Amino acid sequence: MTIRSLALRSGATSAEDHRVVLGALLGGSAEGETLDRRSGIFHGRGTADLGGADMTATVAPFVAAVRGASATHQGTYLVASTETVEIELEDGPAEGDRVDVVGVVVRDDTYDGSGETLVEVRVVDPDSDETYLPLFEITVPQGVTAGEGGIDWPQEPGDALPQGVADQRDYTSVAGGVVRVPDTAARNRMREVADGTLAYVASGRNLYVREEGAWVTVAGPDHEERRPRVVTGLVTQVVADEPTGDYFRGGARIEFAPGTFEETPAIFLTGVSDVPGNLKEITSIHRNKDGFTIRVARTNNTPFTVSWMAVERTEETTEAVKPPPQGQARDTAE
Repeated sequence: MTIRSLALRSGATSAEDHRVVLGALLGGSAEGETLDRRSGIFHGRGTADLGGADMTATVAPFVAAVRGASATHQGTYLVASTETVEIELEDGPAEGDRVDVVGVVVRDDTYDGSGETLVEVRVVDPDSDETYLPLFEITVPQGVTAGEGGIDWPQEPGDALPQGVADQRDYTSVAGGVVRVPDTAARNRMREVADGTLAYVASGRNLYVREEGAWVTVAGPDHEERRPRVVTGLVTQVVADEPTGDYFRGGARIEFAPGTFEETPAIFLTGVSDVPGNLKEITSIHRNKDGFTIRVARTNNTPFTVSWMAVERTEETTEAVKPPPQGQARDTAE
């Protein structure tokens, strides 16, 4: 069927129609077909946290979207695990270690010819499972059994994962929504991320956008730290009362609050004079991280106002004010 719709009175709606159309409400994947949706879980406190004892893994409740991998128009399966699930792992092999992937497995005979129609949280069989969402990768050491100590699990669900257990949880959101993830590591392992995707990292309270394959901070503490510190002020009643030939010199000292800058900032000055031409020159000297001195030259000694701006020197601001190459400067002048 070319055009699909839900709740249309004049026609029947198949399970495939539901998956394809409901998938339109989910976020898309990078470089995929138009109908491809991002697989992943919807993050919340304790979502799909791992625990366990001996050879039994436990996965806490979660809600997920699992994209069908067997057919173009298979659609996306919405899955809710409402209780903690237990997964029994087989004993370790006689020789060498084994790596088990625990994930959400969808079997749908209509598409994969598996003879089954079900959703499970279990060890993935890569030889027969086509549609699945990985959650954890667990290394099962040689010869390990429940009687021999079993697997080294987190002490409590949500604790740091021990060596030998790798977090494979990927996250998703509704179309146009923010993908919420627990930490930076979870953001970095997100797969098939389209440019323009927004991700909120809960641990750092930072919001990122995907741009040209990289994550760029757009809001939050890290974004504020990256922005250069800018301090401005006004100095009124500046008087040039030092006669120097046919003009007068003068100035004022500006002191920053302690700790404002770690290095000498860039200084910008503007003289506010009612009569054009009276102000001959304005500059700054004795610049350091603690302050600077304003020096002016006027044709008279009438008091006037100076506005100033001090901008922290960062890689971004230094690059922004870098002069053009000499050849380019000449071309512009000509």
